[in-house]
Amino acid sequence: MNSIYRNQYPFQRPPASLFKAKLDNIAIVPASLLPFKEKWQEIANTLPQGSILICHSPTNTIQQETLEKVAAQWRGKGHVVTTISSERFV
Repeated sequence: MNSIYRNQYPFQRPPASLFKAKLDNIAIVPASLLPFKEKWQEIANTLPQGSILICHSPTNTIQQETLEKVAAQWRGKGHVVTTISSERFV
């Protein structure tokens, strides 16, 4: 068998601590907002557990359209999704 088809990185059992972890909220933000982490994290922490915060750039319409599609998919699965503009932090 050709070595190209062999899995070089086989899956291993995750650590037990991962199974006990409780996820809080998910925040999807552009890298340009990383310096403002305290501000958007504060908003994410006020949302109900299991919510999703999505920050988008008002000037980047392609990014905004993509993130709106992502938000619609999460809402379709029953999650609370909050979208805000990155202008709020700059």
